[in-house]
Amino acid sequence: MINLQELFNDHQLYHSEFQQDYLITVRAGGTTYGQYKQALRELYKRYRGLKELYSSKELLRVDIDELAAAKTCNQFEQRRNDIKRTQKVMSMEELDKNIEDTEREFKRFYAQACALKSQIGDLTPEKRNALDRDMWEYKLKEMAAIDILTTGHLGNVTYEMITAAPVEMRRKVLTLCGDKARLIDWYESKTAEMELPESQIDVKMLME
Repeated sequence: MINLQELFNDHQLYHSEFQQDYLITVRAGGTTYGQYKQALRELYKRYRGLKELYSSKELLRVDIDELAAAKTCNQFEQRRNDIKRTQKVMSMEELDKNIEDTEREFKRFYAQACALKSQIGDLTPEKRNALDRDMWEYKLKEMAAIDILTTGHLGNVTYEMITAAPVEMRRKVLTLCGDKARLIDWYESKTAEMELPESQIDVKMLME
């Protein structure tokens, strides 16, 4: 018989590396800059989450120590304290699992952000603006391609967003939309690879 802990060791909370790389960062980002923005969003979420989890763990440890030290002559009260301490210890196990998998995701998004940052370089306001325009042009073309592939025409929301774009970008996207075959070929031929170097990441040090 396989014990529960051995089975639970194979249970992974949250996202796999494949999901983090392709179904979150690449899918949401599109361009390198868009992927960088998405990686930073995800990294910041885990950063905030870990701060909360670390604080919760310290407070839980205080509760456990306090209940362990509490001794009373009332046998019922003592039994309640013992049960509460057991509950807290079990909560600590669950919290440690949350921390472990949040740290795992933090490391992956940190590695993504570093790799993408090395491609983008320093962001001046002018460069950020140019990259942002490129990203939105990409996203508008992507939305248009999905609409045409799924419904055969541009949806209301997509068309409104395209017409809200600067004139030059609007014309460029609408011209491509006029050639459905070329738009679909662009969409289906786009490549997205997420190759991250192996590296040791010290989460605790980064969180300080």
